[in-house]
Amino acid sequence: MRSRAASLRMKRPSFSLSVTTASQLHDAIDRLLPLLRADASHAPAARALAAAAASLRPPSTLLSNRILHLLSSHPATLPDALALLSSLPSPDVCSYNTLVAALARSPRGLASARALFDRMPRRDHFSWSAIVSAHARYGQPRAALALYRRMLREPGSAGADNEFTASSALVAAAAAQCVRAGRELHCRVVRRGIDADAVIWSALADMYAKCGRVDDARSVFDEMPVRDVVSWTAMVERYFDAGRGSEGFKYFVHMVRSGVRPNEFTYAGVLRACAEFTSEKLGRQVHGRMAKSRAGDSCFAESALVHMYSKCGDMGTAICVFEATPKPDLVSWTAVISGFAQNGQPEEALRYFDMFLRSGFRPDHVTFVGVLSACAHAGLVDKGLEVFHSIKDEYGIEHTAEHYACVIDLLSRSGQFELAEQMINKMSVKPNKFLWASLLGGCRIHKNIRLARWAAEALFEIEPENPATYVTLANIYASVGLFDEVENVRQIMGSKGIAKIPASSWIEAGKRVHVFLVGDKSHPQAEEIYALLKKLYVKMREEGYVADTGFVLHDVEDEQKEQDIGYHSERLAVAFGIIATPGDSPIKVFKNLRICGDCHTTIKFISRIVQREIIVRDSNRFHHFKHGSCSCRDYW
Repeated sequence: MRSRAASLRMKRPSFSLSVTTASQLHDAIDRLLPLLRADASHAPAARALAAAAASLRPPSTLLSNRILHLLSSHPATLPDALALLSSLPSPDVCSYNTLVAALARSPRGLASARALFDRMPRRDHFSWSAIVSAHARYGQPRAALALYRRMLREPGSAGADNEFTASSALVAAAAAQCVRAGRELHCRVVRRGIDADAVIWSALADMYAKCGRVDDARSVFDEMPVRDVVSWTAMVERYFDAGRGSEGFKYFVHMVRSGVRPNEFTYAGVLRACAEFTSEKLGRQVHGRMAKSRAGDSCFAESALVHMYSKCGDMGTAICVFEATPKPDLVSWTAVISGFAQNGQPEEALRYFDMFLRSGFRPDHVTFVGVLSACAHAGLVDKGLEVFHSIKDEYGIEHTAEHYACVIDLLSRSGQFELAEQMINKMSVKPNKFLWASLLGGCRIHKNIRLARWAAEALFEIEPENPATYVTLANIYASVGLFDEVENVRQIMGSKGIAKIPASSWIEAGKRVHVFLVGDKSHPQAEEIYALLKKLYVKMREEGYVADTGFVLHDVEDEQKEQDIGYHSERLAVAFGIIATPGDSPIKVFKNLRICGDCHTTIKFISRIVQREIIVRDSNRFHHFKHGSCSCRDYW
């Protein structure tokens, strides 16, 4: 039997070289160009065409430029194109532009593109646009802006200042987050009268949004002469990207009421925001509109639906959407697997991963993050290590920092610090903040002071202003009685002006979101909430509950500790949920920080006493409380 490689060679389009005239050469270039772009094996034919063109005396500039274009279309023949350019007696601006654009297609070629650009005897708008956009694209936006300013000063370059170069410069200003340069560009394009182009309008709005000026982006959007579904979708997403979710949702409604029909990209963006801001009610309304309009009939939008429901703690509906998808794609499968992992159902995550593999799909690095996360949440050390090693050994995927972070989370939670330390020291990539935070969290559980200091010092380097690291380290010191160290951490926080992030919890009830802080009495139903908690605490103590005051600062009296911990924000939200929501519906509470151990125990008791399912999503994962137990099995 022929090998697969031999079979592929048999199917490859052939190219026969038989040219003697310029006309035949032009025709041969047209046929060879798409073949060479797809397959480097056609490089010899391209070189033969170049030689045939050189034999014509003299070859026309047009033909020479077409040969340059052909040779520069693939990296394998790019050196031949550069050699040809050097041999041309009188290359024109098009000759140089072809090579500048080809070199600028990759970050490694940027320096060569810039050197060639600087040698050009004359430059047009294409030259400037190509080099400015390449510097912006490859992480050198300041250099891109400097090139644009150089263009404006250079004699004879007035015609180069058009919508192409201006939009490239605006992209650079956005990448540099330099609003001053962006405003100067805005004024310039208006003065030059080139602001009528749709690309310019879009680039202006993007520049302001990426510089943190969403209101200015909105002003630009409002002035746009033509606003289609693409521009509306982009404006809605700008609000979401800026963390202004409520305005983004309102603007989406405004878009619909303006008669613009959302497409699958609009819906996917709004659903992602619903997931991020845990707005399940709005997410359901979007789902309904998608079903009516049929615009959501794509894996792209349906994957966003699965993600939204799973992030809002409703895996039942997420699975219904997934199973109704005719042909789920890689993103849909990954959303389901990750959703089960986050919702404390690791066995289901692994079961769906097995189904995913049997269906013939090939996992990517994101899929493996979901699988490893499921193993970490369930304490499946052997399975997690098996999956981790298969990523590279079986699938040929390089381990990412996220993969390592999941495995360190798995090992440190289970107390296998020696293996975790060995893995960190041998990592093929630089540890990120999530890895160090995972190690620090494991040290909190097992009171490992040495590695806690190591992890905290690394986090202080990466994000020195993050109060969570200081607070966690202080709590670890306090748990082993190192109160001088606790005081030292507090003094460092005070000297740096770092304040602890206030814990907050929220719950959606009626038509609004109700937010609670620790000891909060500002809610209109505060008296009713506190009275209910007092009744519940009496029943809990009768059933054997004893407050674990280890989660409160050590220098507070025991009685005060119990009082402080008794009114954490998630407890107030849960109590309000019992009062304000129907008795047969789950109570869903969201919290900005990780739930403390005593609140976890308390809510288990409450779920049994009131016979309600209580779902709490903290900063790390979901906890589904039912009949006095939690889906995490007290492992989080």
